[in-house]
Amino acid sequence: MTESIFFYALIGSFCSMDITAFGQFMICRPIFCAPIVGYFMGDVNSGLWIGMIVELLWVNAIPMGVIVPVDVSLISILSTFWVCKYFLGVQEAAVFSLVLAIPFAYFYRDMDISGRNFNTKIMHFVEDGIKNQKYWRMYAGIYVGLFLFALRLFLFYLFAMYVGGLIYSGLYLQLSQFIILGLRNAWYLLPIIGFALVIKEFNIFRRLFLKER
Repeated sequence: MTESIFFYALIGSFCSMDITAFGQFMICRPIFCAPIVGYFMGDVNSGLWIGMIVELLWVNAIPMGVIVPVDVSLISILSTFWVCKYFLGVQEAAVFSLVLAIPFAYFYRDMDISGRNFNTKIMHFVEDGIKNQKYWRMYAGIYVGLFLFALRLFLFYLFAMYVGGLIYSGLYLQLSQFIILGLRNAWYLLPIIGFALVIKEFNIFRRLFLKER
């Protein structure tokens, strides 16, 4: 249990770093990282479904400027890890894991904003070094900032996977048959809702494009 959490927390940290901190290789996209976790845990189908749903529902969650969107990689990876760890192959449990992962993602976004505020201190450290011709501070600022970003992600994944997993499994076992039936229906309805949101976003951008022309 502990070894697997460390391994998947490391994978999650690497994928989430790709959003803004390092790479931009697009491995952070849910349609990629969720099936990867599902593959290692023996349920690619759940990982692919979760990744597809998150990709559709948060299609407009793009980091631009000072905007800090919700971490869609975190939602996808946590959901896939929980359902594969506790209820492998159960569709209703996959939907419930997705619901529970959303609050964790928004909580981490608040942590991320606080962490970025701390980065201003590193920025001032680098600026003072440049003024005093201590150019090594530029490299130190980059590597220290990247390390702290990765460490924050890794520790949060450890916490969310373990503590969140216990909460998730305990709550799911208490659900009534009525709620489980609703989750089963949501398994089929969520892709339709997600596709509708994609069409809506496409129409918004199309109208803005035509208006500019």
